[in-house]
Amino acid sequence: MASRIAAVALLAAVAAKAQHNYSSPPYPTTTPASYSTTTFNFSAASTYLPLTDFSNEQLAFLWDQVGPIQTATLTTTASPTPEPTDFPKPNFVHPLVPAYIPEVADAKLPDDFLWGVASAAFQVEGAVDAEGKGPSVWDLIPHRWVNSIADNTTGDVAANEYYLYKQDNARLKALGIQSYSFTLAWTRFFPFGRGPVNEQGVAHYDDLFTDIEANGIKSVVTLFHWDTPLALFNSYGAWTSEDIVADYVNYAKYAIMRYDKYVTAWYTFNEPQYCNWRFSNYPFGTILPSYNGIGTGGLRAQYLCGHYTLLAHATIYKWYKNVYKGTKPMTFKNSANYIIANSSSAADQEAVQRVNDYNMGWYGGVWTNGGDYPASLKDTLGDILPVYTQAQKDLIAGAADFYAIDAYTTLYAAAPPNGIAACVANRSDPNYPQCATTTQLQPNGFPAGPNADAGATWLYSTPGGVRPFLSFITKEYFPKVKSIVVSEFGFADPAEASFNTLEQILWDLRRADYMQSFLDNILAARVLDGVNVTGAFAWAIYDNFEWNSGLGTKFGLQYVNNTSYERYPKASMFQFLNWFKLHGEDKTATANITAPVGKRMPSMLNMS
Repeated sequence: MASRIAAVALLAAVAAKAQHNYSSPPYPTTTPASYSTTTFNFSAASTYLPLTDFSNEQLAFLWDQVGPIQTATLTTTASPTPEPTDFPKPNFVHPLVPAYIPEVADAKLPDDFLWGVASAAFQVEGAVDAEGKGPSVWDLIPHRWVNSIADNTTGDVAANEYYLYKQDNARLKALGIQSYSFTLAWTRFFPFGRGPVNEQGVAHYDDLFTDIEANGIKSVVTLFHWDTPLALFNSYGAWTSEDIVADYVNYAKYAIMRYDKYVTAWYTFNEPQYCNWRFSNYPFGTILPSYNGIGTGGLRAQYLCGHYTLLAHATIYKWYKNVYKGTKPMTFKNSANYIIANSSSAADQEAVQRVNDYNMGWYGGVWTNGGDYPASLKDTLGDILPVYTQAQKDLIAGAADFYAIDAYTTLYAAAPPNGIAACVANRSDPNYPQCATTTQLQPNGFPAGPNADAGATWLYSTPGGVRPFLSFITKEYFPKVKSIVVSEFGFADPAEASFNTLEQILWDLRRADYMQSFLDNILAARVLDGVNVTGAFAWAIYDNFEWNSGLGTKFGLQYVNNTSYERYPKASMFQFLNWFKLHGEDKTATANITAPVGKRMPSMLNMS
């Protein structure tokens, strides 16, 4: 018994030590004077990390934070190869999709109508750590946030455009495409988001711009497409801090001063609405630090991001016009869809208004409300919504030359089941703060149109919605808008990534149908409805890295072989080109893109 008691006592003593019960310490109770002491509690951190070290070692540390990077098999700039004078394309056996709106069959666009294809730096460039580039948050996410990308791919290589841009530009010229809408990567100029300029990154873009111009293509340039420098997240939380405004403006000024002479139109930001459905859902507090009281993200992060984004846009716009005396049109690209009420009820009509306010109105102070937020946001969000000073409202008001809309699809809106008022009064309501529901189903339950790929569940082919949408924006919602550009539209054919042969991939009928009808409706908005539509850009130049969907969801008008990096124009590309050959006045095409276009039977015309 005595031995058992002794054993129990020994275990108790060990347990006490494990619980840091140091009532009788067997060690010195004072620290030698040569040592300093403090207490540590990482959860109590409240200050930003200084960003003053711009050394090679610090850049290497940032890339270590990202992890191992995949490298392409081609890592030097490729010279262009001869392009065909006539590309393989559909013929009479299955002609291109016929016109949808007979009334505009003979309508022509003016010479100054901007049209072309679009891309974004992170989605196509690859070479993510090449030539001094620093990592962006989107270099980190696919590598460190497990299963955040549907197919677990990364943008490390993407379409390898960084080394193939000369071939891509030659292809655009051969196809006869008038303009190219592309973006610049902030961290190629400033690897840390601020600090010294990276000479190699600048040299790359110098050559890109001169090569595009040499091929007779107009450059439409976006300064920021979500690829925020990772160092700015580490330092102060990026778009949740006012510090981001000065850093963005510093970068934007440099890019504008260097390339303004090459650019036809400037976009400061791509879809700031991403602050809602992407930025606010970043892994704050785990993979990314959590500053500025945002916790794990959500509404606080969302509206801080939107607030500082609009201030950054307005600041650079006013500098460009008033100080730099820039003459090119400048605005930012919006993301929104045409919204139809699910019924004639007053509640569903209000739901439509709320959806529009929480998408377009959120950034609508440029055109209305004297630079401020819509009343529906202020009344619902209260202290969640940052407040603009009068000087900031004055800065924002009028800070754009035209409206740009990435208009992909159409949705039906309804009041939430428990009513709008009950939702507004309850911040824990799943529909708060928009307090409206949306669906791709018509009121009768039938889909609004054909579905897209499973990686783009938000997208249905509803091209007939863009025509009334353009009228709504310019005549009702923002009547101060003088002109509007459809800065993106496009479609992801279902299961395209699962096809095993090039033959299966190239006849992308659903995308071709989308292109024809979408363009017909844009033209009808201009010719029949009097909307001053001045441009249209198809997404995308070719298959690319589609954010959370990865490489497995395809929006490209060209197929990309991810092993050889070869590009092959799909049927949708010829549908797109043929449309502009019929309706455009541009005469720069050097390749024969004519293809037979089917004609609708009289009975089909009556159904239009």
